[in-house]
Amino acid sequence: MLWRWLGVLATLGNKLRPLKGSELAWRTFAIGLVVMGVTIGIFSAVRTCSILVALGGTLYAYIAYTTSATRRTIELLIPSGVTMLLFIVSLTLPHAK
Repeated sequence: MLWRWLGVLATLGNKLRPLKGSELAWRTFAIGLVVMGVTIGIFSAVRTCSILVALGGTLYAYIAYTTSATRRTIELLIPSGVTMLLFIVSLTLPHAK
């Protein structure tokens, strides 16, 4: 079952298009999400921090993948998988404040 999803993601990876607009602006936005998430996590809301870091990391991996000259699917799957796991962990944290 998991291998089917990897195949589907690999097929989708070949069809992804770059985001419209400035690449630098999108990368800055993704880095800003990660920095904001880490800053919020240091002071209080761990769950919110994890979600922001996951979104920023996935967006950055997507931008890097769609703008690279050589599109290897593993360059999209591993960072996206790690950030998805971070998102899942953030949802399962008990009493995260």
